[in-house]
Amino acid sequence: MSGGELIIVRSLANSDMGLFSSHRKGATSKQRAIALTEPAAEQLLAPSTFAAKRGELDCICLYGDVTNREHRLVNKAGKNWRLGGRQLGGEIFAELDSKDFALLRSVRHNDGSTPVLMTFVGRRSQRLVQAGLVQTLKDALRQSVAVFMDSSPDFDALAELFPSVPARLAVRGALHQSALL
Repeated sequence: MSGGELIIVRSLANSDMGLFSSHRKGATSKQRAIALTEPAAEQLLAPSTFAAKRGELDCICLYGDVTNREHRLVNKAGKNWRLGGRQLGGEIFAELDSKDFALLRSVRHNDGSTPVLMTFVGRRSQRLVQAGLVQTLKDALRQSVAVFMDSSPDFDALAELFPSVPARLAVRGALHQSALL
C-alpha cells in the first residue's frame, strides 16, 4: 500500500443503478456494480490487485441514515472495471438517479486492508452539494469518472464535504456487522 489519499467521483449511469435494490426492477443493466475507469482502478488498487484484475475491498457505504459495511469485489470484466457486490437495500436509494454521484475515498493503492468509504450524493435530497459537485467536476470527468489525489487543488474542497472513514466505523471490531446493515 502506498501513501496518500484519493477521492474517486463517479457520475452514476443507468448501468450503475442495478446496485440498488430499489432500482433493480427498472434497471436497464443487471450488473450490481459501480463502473470505474482503468486510470481510477490503477490509482485505487494495489499494483498486485490491479495486475490480477481482481480483489476485494472493505467498503463502508453511507447514504442518509443507511450504513452498510461488507467486502465488495473489484474486478475487470472485459474492458471495464467494476466495484460490486450485494445490492444496497433501503428505500432511500430510490432517491438516486443517473447523473447523481458516487464518491469513493480511500488510501492510494489500497490492498484491501484499509476501508474504503463510498457515499452517494443525490440531487433530490442534497441539491446544494450536488450543484457544487457539478461545478467542481465540469472539466474533470473522463468517461463519467474523476480522480482527485490529495495533492490536487480540488481534493481539500471535496474532503471537507466528504470526510474520511469515521473512526467508529474504521475499526471492524467496534461495531457488529448486523448493526451496520
